[in-house]
Amino acid sequence: MDSAQKATLSFLSTSLPSCKVHTPDSPDYEDLRKTYVNSSARPFAIARPQKAEDVQLLVRACRENGVDFSIRTGGHNCVGRALVDNALTIDMREIDYVKVSEDKKTARVGGGVLLGGLLKALGEHGLVTPSGSVASVGYVGWSTLGGYGPLSSLHGLGVDQIVGAKIVDNKGDIVDAEADLLKGIRGAGPIFGPIVELTIKVYPLDKLLVGTLVFDSTDMQAIWRKLTQGLQNITLPDPLQVQIFAMDFPGAGKVLAAITTWASDDHDEGRKWIDKVASLGTCIMTTTDAKTPATYAEDNEKLAPYGVYGRSFTLNVREFTEETAKVLAEYSQQVPSGNCMISVHSLRLPKENGDSVFGAREVHHMVEMVSMGVDPALEAQATTWGQALQKALCERDSGNILDSAYISLLDYDDADVAKIYNKHLDTLVGLKKKYDPENVFHHAAPRLPVQ
Repeated sequence: MDSAQKATLSFLSTSLPSCKVHTPDSPDYEDLRKTYVNSSARPFAIARPQKAEDVQLLVRACRENGVDFSIRTGGHNCVGRALVDNALTIDMREIDYVKVSEDKKTARVGGGVLLGGLLKALGEHGLVTPSGSVASVGYVGWSTLGGYGPLSSLHGLGVDQIVGAKIVDNKGDIVDAEADLLKGIRGAGPIFGPIVELTIKVYPLDKLLVGTLVFDSTDMQAIWRKLTQGLQNITLPDPLQVQIFAMDFPGAGKVLAAITTWASDDHDEGRKWIDKVASLGTCIMTTTDAKTPATYAEDNEKLAPYGVYGRSFTLNVREFTEETAKVLAEYSQQVPSGNCMISVHSLRLPKENGDSVFGAREVHHMVEMVSMGVDPALEAQATTWGQALQKALCERDSGNILDSAYISLLDYDDADVAKIYNKHLDTLVGLKKKYDPENVFHHAAPRLPVQ
């Protein structure tokens, strides 16, 4: 540990006693260092602020001492970006409050709240907000960089729920984001500074209807074709979302499955639609249950265990063409064992939002190639499989690939920000120059041409 780092820790111990600080010799350090994707990075310390003012003083201390730092919300980034070797990690996860407005139309949430905690707190009021599917994901990272999920067709993406934000800026001041900065936050996340609070839209809903459908995949080509073409030929109602995935199920082999969610209190109608999706193939297993959104997210933790090796790859396809379905079927038959999978998130009813820089505002399917697992011995095989699948889709159905891709599943070197943000790139670069001209928050994604 160098003198600047020691000076920073000394300042924190005397001037910021409310902030918990863990160094490598602390008993909780290794547990706090864990992220969804295993990282070899070892921060010189992990700070756990309790409130916005703690984050403010942490940023100022790092700036004054010339100490490198990174911001962590959930730690679910799919290439392990949350940690930086020999830097200070500002771990936001204890700033996790949820405060619902009197009219129950919005809520203020802390910058470190996780999806599971958020959904549980909203559920106590009979409310929900669009979120991802896994409880341990950090809400701020999920929502500000896009935010696909089971309520996307009904209420829009995560970015479309954000109506206000407080950040700690490059000078270490707590500021309310004005309209131009808020537009940048809706799609480019925390590159302007750690987000200590978001104000988001909320909606009435007690329980989701969740259907899990596992199809007879003896003929993988046939079931991919039947399911994808069938879904494209039906006008699906807004409350219904269908997430297709293919993986090697223990005891069942390589199968194509779908998680169907119905976000309406009319569960009789929802069951009819889930049965309609099931009828597109031959189901070898089907379960349909009413669950609170929080329970749904907690249950999905089983599909995404913490502490995996590898990474994700992704691209967006316009539609399920015959060739795209063929490629997905081929690589479903080759999916490595463990936790690898193909997961497809559909944006069926994109909502226009001129006050956001999120670029993919057209109908598309985000193909997530989960090339990771809990066994480090399988990492190379999983990576080779994911890269080959991505390449095959690009080469064999190039006209079906969107320029944009989901930046949350990309590494810095993979992310072509000119294509991802397209017409919004100049706006985003201008905002970065205005609000963080010295690039204080250089570890945040996306990484822009000015950085």
